Amino acid sequence: MTDTPRPLLITSDPLLLDDVIRLAAAAGVEMTVREEPTASTWTQAPLVFVGDDALTAAASRALPRRDSVIVVRRASGRSDEPTPASTWQGAVALGAEHVAELPDAGRWVVDRLAESGDVTSPGGPVISCVPAVGGAGATTLAAILAREARGLLVDIDPYGPAIPVDGGVRWPDLADTRGRIPPGSLRTALPRVHDTHVLTGTPDARYAVPADALASVLESGARGFTCTVVDTPRCDGDATRIAWARSDAVLVVVGPHPAGAARVPAVVDGIQEVCARVLVIARTGPRDSGIWCVSEEAQWQVPVLPSFRHDRTLAQGDHAFLTPRSTARRYAREILALLAPGAQA
Repeated sequence: MTDTPRPLLITSDPLLLDDVIRLAAAAGVEMTVREEPTASTWTQAPLVFVGDDALTAAASRALPRRDSVIVVRRASGRSDEPTPASTWQGAVALGAEHVAELPDAGRWVVDRLAESGDVTSPGGPVISCVPAVGGAGATTLAAILAREARGLLVDIDPYGPAIPVDGGVRWPDLADTRGRIPPGSLRTALPRVHDTHVLTGTPDARYAVPADALASVLESGARGFTCTVVDTPRCDGDATRIAWARSDAVLVVVGPHPAGAARVPAVVDGIQEVCARVLVIARTGPRDSGIWCVSEEAQWQVPVLPSFRHDRTLAQGDHAFLTPRSTARRYAREILALLAPGAQA
């Protein structure tokens, strides 16, 4: 099996090498380092950094023109000292798109490295599940959707995890997270439940879901996971609205009692302020045909999916991940086929 090409750094300056490798580690990306480039490493790398010390050697090899070439140099520390003309001339000769001076351009370099690491990631939609009333089954549906896609399950209930997990990173650990998160780093950090990566909170205390971290996690999920499913509370808080706004679709889950239908219009109105695609799903009881839901569809003015049937295996104490014969899981596959083609495992 062929290894995935890595970003390439061309330099013989040990100080510049240390700087760029440190930035690559922050981006969660491994690099190939050469003092002089070969034609194969030059053309195959998704991103090429050329140290200002290696510009002459690189230009002398008559390498083919390519995109994503960046010249890097260590600044002298004097704000009044401009970039040498020889650096600009060498950059033009190589067809470089940018000259990055460290340490000032460090954040920009990390972002570019993270983007290069995302090139081969599959990516996929973000789907939020929200209950119209408490106990509607939104958490169960979110868990099964993520399980069937083998994707990312994000739980933003601030009162503790609805999905039991052991170890790994939780929301309080991400309180200071800002900016881009490489999908590979997210996969490594999060606990897994049956091939599904889960981000949730801690059971011992109420916590606040950090808004910046949530936005970063959802962007990372959209870039690097086949499907990202968010279990959101019904409350109209900052985290909930961020999740809805970033979602490609929001599923409003109605419980098995007709009284829950009265809450749907208000919930839908709130979601539609930030997300255009809203759908309603009814979880019907063991003896309920869902006729009451059909009678309400006209006034909801959003698409209504077939009813989410009651499944006795979900009431036996095992988590939804542990019900391989579940009719609910078969239904989840049908939802994924509609909302996230290609996301099923």
